[in-house]
Amino acid sequence: MAKPFESDLVLNEHIKESNLRVYHVGFEANKFRLTPLVEVIRKVIPEFAFGYHAGMSIPYTEVIERIVEAANTVYLTDKYQKRGEFGELILHLLLRDFCNTIPLVSKIYFKDAHNATVHGFDGIHITDDGSTKKLWLGESKLYKDGIEGVKELAKDVLNHVKGDYLKKEFELIRRKIPQEIPDIEYWLDLMHKHKNLDKVFDSIIIPLVCTYSSPIFKDHNDNTEEYFDAIEKECRALFDTFNKKVETEVDLLLFLLPVPDKDDLNNELDQKLKYMQKI
Repeated sequence: MAKPFESDLVLNEHIKESNLRVYHVGFEANKFRLTPLVEVIRKVIPEFAFGYHAGMSIPYTEVIERIVEAANTVYLTDKYQKRGEFGELILHLLLRDFCNTIPLVSKIYFKDAHNATVHGFDGIHITDDGSTKKLWLGESKLYKDGIEGVKELAKDVLNHVKGDYLKKEFELIRRKIPQEIPDIEYWLDLMHKHKNLDKVFDSIIIPLVCTYSSPIFKDHNDNTEEYFDAIEKECRALFDTFNKKVETEVDLLLFLLPVPDKDDLNNELDQKLKYMQKI
């Protein structure tokens, strides 16, 4: 299946297991491919900001104006290092290109102020393979320390699978589902306040993305066997740390994306975002 953002040209899915996905960007001329990574993440902004179905009805005469509007929707501030939007963009990208999801609701579209923080799940997507429908409720972290990142994701899981939290979130999500969503009545029924939670849990996947600064890049600058061995060792250790912190019957999928410096990634994405705001 074609990947909407063609991120497989930049991101390689090094590990693909039922509960763990590990991605690497790699090197070009002995340098980490930061620019291609930033550019592919940037491509996500319009769909992330407006929602999947809005893009089907934007006329060419409004494209530039809507790109600026989308960029403004993410945030308008220089205090971006501790914000979570770029982690949410990465979550959106990985779900769309590697899990074949369709965004159900764009939570950022419903912000009532440019720099407001929108609470709730970082990504709300769906899949339907013809026989099974799944609701993907995602969380993301962009951290200096991978261990702290996966520990925080574990805390999020334990908080968010509580029945009262889910029901409150579903109450908000149900009002915002676009009418264009296929089988909308199914999703409305799944998130009804009286729906049996056992059935809800059977229909949910919680994807969790941790993009983090990895010490691996201090010792490696080429796509060698040693580099890939180091990635696998580090990421499996993080996966073990995560599993020790969380236990739930809900399907979990941990995505790990090591980078040399999450602050450099943040800075480059911020520059691209500001360019889009000034088109």
